[in-house]
Amino acid sequence: MTAGIIIGVIIGIILFLIIGYYLWSYSIDTYDYNIFNIGIIIRGLLSFGGLFGWYLMVNDNDNTSANYFLIATGLLWIWNFIATLRKTNVFIAILSLIYQLFAVFIIKYAINKILED
Repeated sequence: MTAGIIIGVIIGIILFLIIGYYLWSYSIDTYDYNIFNIGIIIRGLLSFGGLFGWYLMVNDNDNTSANYFLIATGLLWIWNFIATLRKTNVFIAILSLIYQLFAVFIIKYAINKILED
């Protein structure tokens, strides 16, 4: 049972990466658009800042300001979606949001590791 779960997780991660590579490659080849461009990454990192601000405001019981941070975060991801949609198609724009979020997590982790040393 445990081996089956481990193998399933490994296969799931591999499939996730293969689909992400295919999505990126298809958007580059067909639409000449990189779904992981610098604008997408910057807006993604700014959205993490918005979530951090939201967290701080919720802990201070300032719900009005917290809502503004949450709205700003949502608008940044809608901006990412629209930017990708304008250059590609709806299917790629929807799927790329998942992979763009994943890429921002990796870049944020890398920045933290660099600043930590």
